[in-house]
Amino acid sequence: MARKYVWWQSPDRTLRDRRLLLAQMMTLGTADDVRWLVSRVSAADLRGVLSDPPVGVFNRRSWVFWRRRLGLDPEAPLPSRRLPPRPPR
Repeated sequence: MARKYVWWQSPDRTLRDRRLLLAQMMTLGTADDVRWLVSRVSAADLRGVLSDPPVGVFNRRSWVFWRRRLGLDPEAPLPSRRLPPRPPR
C-alpha cells in the first residue's frame, strides 16, 4: 500500500510517516483498499489523522466522508497551507 499510495518516495520512508500513508489511502483509496484499511487501522488512529492531517492531501469529498464516518463534525474546515507574504520588490 505504501508504494501504491505514496508513489513518489520509497515505501520505507513512507512507513516512517504513517499519517501521510493513511491520509493518502483515505483520500485516494479504492473501495477494496478502504475495506482493507478499516479492517487493520483503528477508528482512533483514523481520527488522529483527521485531527492533524497533512496539508494538501484531503479533498472536500473525502474530508467530509471520513469525518462523518468517524463521528466528527463534517463541516470542519479543510486544513490549509499558509504561504509567507511576498517580499517587496
